[in-house]
Amino acid sequence: MANRKSQKRKPINQNPGSHTPKKEAKPAPSAVKSVELAADIRKPIRWVIWGGALTTLIMWLSLNDPFNAPKSWVLSTVAVWLFIWLLFNFRTYIQNRILLQASVIALAFLTTLLIAWIATDNKFIGLFGLYGRKTGFLAYFSFIVFFLAAAYLLRLSRLLTLERTVVFLGLVLGVYGFFQHYKIDFVKWNYLYNSVLSTLGNPDFAGAIMAILLVLNFGIAIRSTHANWFRAIAGFNVALLVVVIIFSQARQGLLAAALGVAFIALVWIYQRQKRTAYILSGLSVIAGLSVIAAMLKMGPLTRFFYKDSVTYRGDYWRAAFRMFLHHPLFGVGLDRYGAYFRQYRDATESLRRGPMTVADAAHDVPLQLAATGGILVLLALLALVGFVLWRGIVALRKTEGTTQLLVAGIFGAWLTYEAQSLISLDNIGIAIWGYILGGAVVGLSLIGEPDELRVPTSSMGQPVVSMIGALALVVLSFLFFQSERATHSLLAIIPPKDPALVKEYESFVNKPLTYLVKEPSFEFAAAQDYRKVGDNDKAIQTLTAMVAHDPRNIDALSALSDIYTAQKNWPAAIEVDKKMVKLDPFNQVTLLKLGQDEKSSGDSASAKQVIGLINAFAPNSAEAKQAASEFGQ
Repeated sequence: MANRKSQKRKPINQNPGSHTPKKEAKPAPSAVKSVELAADIRKPIRWVIWGGALTTLIMWLSLNDPFNAPKSWVLSTVAVWLFIWLLFNFRTYIQNRILLQASVIALAFLTTLLIAWIATDNKFIGLFGLYGRKTGFLAYFSFIVFFLAAAYLLRLSRLLTLERTVVFLGLVLGVYGFFQHYKIDFVKWNYLYNSVLSTLGNPDFAGAIMAILLVLNFGIAIRSTHANWFRAIAGFNVALLVVVIIFSQARQGLLAAALGVAFIALVWIYQRQKRTAYILSGLSVIAGLSVIAAMLKMGPLTRFFYKDSVTYRGDYWRAAFRMFLHHPLFGVGLDRYGAYFRQYRDATESLRRGPMTVADAAHDVPLQLAATGGILVLLALLALVGFVLWRGIVALRKTEGTTQLLVAGIFGAWLTYEAQSLISLDNIGIAIWGYILGGAVVGLSLIGEPDELRVPTSSMGQPVVSMIGALALVVLSFLFFQSERATHSLLAIIPPKDPALVKEYESFVNKPLTYLVKEPSFEFAAAQDYRKVGDNDKAIQTLTAMVAHDPRNIDALSALSDIYTAQKNWPAAIEVDKKMVKLDPFNQVTLLKLGQDEKSSGDSASAKQVIGLINAFAPNSAEAKQAASEFGQ
């Protein structure tokens, strides 16, 4: 953080983006020129920052998925606009060796993801992501575009838009979360956890995004170069966000925020008392290790930091690691963790929470990408993270005073994102800031670089082509929107009991499936609705088509099995049961059903074998006792 005497360049102490700069902090000549040129690139900077903010804020209540669906549409639309801007301008920016290195690593990450998508068995999910997550190839393509755009554009003198936006975002999410805690909300949510959902739909996600914003606002509040009113708002945000994170009960949010704030505080202390900073750094490491041990149910702090959810995450991590070991090159497929989870979980997980409780993400981003994308994706991700970490250290060493605190604020917020990503997943509204901040760290590290100020000549063609690309994504999003809204509208329709009304009801059920682009999960919802009105033929037709496209769709298989059993079509039921057992070997419920169907078909010998299969991993379960009672004679 301090500067070596052997360095050729003198550390820079600029006060960019400030409202009341100190007189003694005279900017370097190059910085003045950068401010003059900033107007030429104001639009793409706004697309990066405001696009990130809108991605986090947007939710659309008339959709079946009001959170991730609209976020993915905004993210990809803005990313396409920025991608075309990058294509028009990358030749100028990559003349800088650091930006060239950033581009090579980012494109390598993107290339490995593309290869993993090509190898994914379900191309739709691999491209657009699992429904309710939306973290397929398109999302990571968008993240990388935001990362490169931020790296190319953001410099010390160009951060005012970012600072104003994060203060606004922190205030909005903080106030909204505060009111949500007291059940004062314009939306009547069905709460599964607690009421602090923010605009992300989950208390853990809410805690994570507020932790990142807390660190950014803290960095602004302690910088004396800002106007007092601006610092006061940022300081208020810090206090408010701490309270709301506590309300959310997301301990990982508090811990991640504490890491980021401690990092900034240590930089501030280091500028004044190096020895004290070293001592506090050591104590921080010890405290951090103690907290990690407590979260793993070890040590005296266990009762403060341990939660059952940490144990559950361990189950998810083990399953992800097994997926990676069995599919080391290309993984199981982008965003296909949930399709393979049952096969690769162990008996411990199945018995701990019951075989019907499953997961669709590893809750650890590196493990998730290793399991779903393979070794090349993992190595590329680690290279990208390592590169940003290195450039953050470089940026700190090149600066001092308030400028160094500015760098520490951005760098600390990025560290906060990375910390929470080790125990969570890449929610779109959170991950976008990890990549924007990562790119910003790279951009801030270019202080004194000879090509730092080379700004491309504006092109008349770029805005037009960018808008055409963005409009194409708007059209695609609208197709998804129609299907989403039609599916959501079904929630307000009660399945009729009068046979005369069934045909009309089924026309509403089928409507989401008539659009050119639709989510596969909508087919399953339609099949369930057909079953509600007794139209098993249409349900079977729909479910069979789903299984044909995705043989690992265990929900569709389970529904098919239930229908066949109700129809006493034992051969068909047994065939489906065996497929489920293969995909979900530690599920005593499925095994019991297989035995029951086999016994009903007259095959008592095969049914009896089920007793041993269940006893192999769940001998004390209710299903084991029932199997022994039904098949043991």
